Amino acid sequence: MIRKWLIGSLAGIAVLAVGSTLMLTGPLFMLQVYDRVLPSRSVPTLVGLALLVMTTFFPDKVASRLAIYNETLSPNSPTSELAYRTRDYPLKNLLLAFESDRWPYGYGIGTCSLGVQYVVRLLHAPPMRIGVENGYGHLIVELGVLGLVLWIILSIAISVSAWKVAKGLRGTPWFPLAFVIFWYAFTLLIPMSYIAFVNYQDYVLNAYLWILLGILFRLPKLAQETVQLESSAALAAEPGQA
Repeated sequence: MIRKWLIGSLAGIAVLAVGSTLMLTGPLFMLQVYDRVLPSRSVPTLVGLALLVMTTFFPDKVASRLAIYNETLSPNSPTSELAYRTRDYPLKNLLLAFESDRWPYGYGIGTCSLGVQYVVRLLHAPPMRIGVENGYGHLIVELGVLGLVLWIILSIAISVSAWKVAKGLRGTPWFPLAFVIFWYAFTLLIPMSYIAFVNYQDYVLNAYLWILLGILFRLPKLAQETVQLESSAALAAEPGQA
């Protein structure tokens, strides 16, 4: 009887200990963040702590996801789809666009992308059932080769101009914001639009693109005004210090 009581007590204590440890995981993690990450502003330390907590308390879930990623994304895996999905499949669909009868001049705007629903609803035209699963291929089908060339020129021009603005702000507090906006615009306009043009046609992503570009091209003026205000404040404080 005493033996069973001891076993039950030890089991209860073990459950309470494990439960208490799990409850303390959040506070301990935040303490480490405040003690190690915030003072040094070290993102790698934050990532390392997060990975440590995940692998300690959720080993099965982490292991299962790593196995899936290893099988589908690792270049050494025989079942990897990384090269096929990122290179072969988009290129195959881009080449399919040139098999269209009107690839030199296209079928018109809204005939194979998100605009199909508006063409059908407003003009009462039947859907043409054309299109390819590639962003640049969509442009060829709708606008022809010239439309694709103009899009590439526009994307490069915007990306280069955004980079020049971000580069000019290096060494200022505005540079991280400028670089993030440049990277967002570059990623959306070139690689994401190449994979699928629906990324650019997304209302939210498109609105953020142009709003953020407006902010980016305004940043040099804001940086100049900030420097002038700081200089004026420093000059105004000098007589008082004297």
